[in-house]
Amino acid sequence: MKQNGLRTLILLFAVALAMHAAAAAKELPAELQGEAVKILDIIQNISAYEGKNILIEGKIETECPAGCWFIVNDESASLFIDIFPSNFVIPQEAGSRVKVYGEVTTKDNDPMMIGKMVEINGEIFK
Repeated sequence: MKQNGLRTLILLFAVALAMHAAAAAKELPAELQGEAVKILDIIQNISAYEGKNILIEGKIETECPAGCWFIVNDESASLFIDIFPSNFVIPQEAGSRVKVYGEVTTKDNDPMMIGKMVEINGEIFK
């Protein structure tokens, strides 16, 4: 009898865990959906993008040890992403695929982005 109760308890725990995982796997926010802009397009035509919020995606090439900035490469070019002004940081994830939503701007005449939302490995930072 105790063995059946233990099996039932384990089964209920497994079901609860599965339901929790499904709830945690939320749909991506609208800002992180849609077609990403190529970084090279931004660099070659900064006036068309400056001041606009866009989505880019690629791989984290380099990252600040504190997680407040990083560089994304999408195989067309690389772009500096500053998330410090948005008051959040990301964990050390160099080499990971990333989606970044934010505002294109320039610093010292170089294109960059103020990141407002970042998705890495299914986790959202904002």
